Amino acid sequence: MSRFVGFLHGANQFGRWIPPAEIKARAVAGGATIDFSQAFFTHPVISIRATAFWGGVTLVVPPNVVVEQNGQAILGGFVGGGGVYHASQGAMPETASNSGITIRVTGTAVMGAVSAIVNRNAAPAAFLTTEQASRMMELPAQPSTTREDVRQQLANDALNRRLAAAPPAQAARLLQVMEQRGCAPQSVAAGQASGQQGVVQGMPVVEPSK
Repeated sequence: MSRFVGFLHGANQFGRWIPPAEIKARAVAGGATIDFSQAFFTHPVISIRATAFWGGVTLVVPPNVVVEQNGQAILGGFVGGGGVYHASQGAMPETASNSGITIRVTGTAVMGAVSAIVNRNAAPAAFLTTEQASRMMELPAQPSTTREDVRQQLANDALNRRLAAAPPAQAARLLQVMEQRGCAPQSVAAGQASGQQGVVQGMPVVEPSK
């Protein structure tokens, strides 16, 4: 079992690692970010017990991993929702899996938040044996880009929501100006390239602590 405790500071895990089957994460007036973007999964199910009090626990997962939630929020947020009191159960609709890997999150957030975000720029996760994961860990590691990936993704999602809410003519002019400057939201550009209409919405999350 691994423990990540952010008490008046940050307790973060980025880069390559082999997650154990059970993880405990606690944030008390601090933050804990657990990044699975480059993780080598040797367990089909990873159980995370998360507690946030005046702080935040953030999970970052690859695009093909299911996140299941079963927790409560009091004056805060727990993965799929929040408010004065909110109970979250079931799989997050924003997550889907073709890898057979599931992350189950249970716990409580009091005046804080337990959040999850799909890193759409991460490579798909794969289930490995312990021997395969150990060999992969011996290879030269690529630097983690999760912080930048998440910042760009949150910015793109915010711009997409603004474009979706604007009148069509105004949205078209704004998108044209952004394309000329080379800063058009990626999901809009991808939708246009594939002939799809509309805007791809992102999921609201708390930005991982630095």
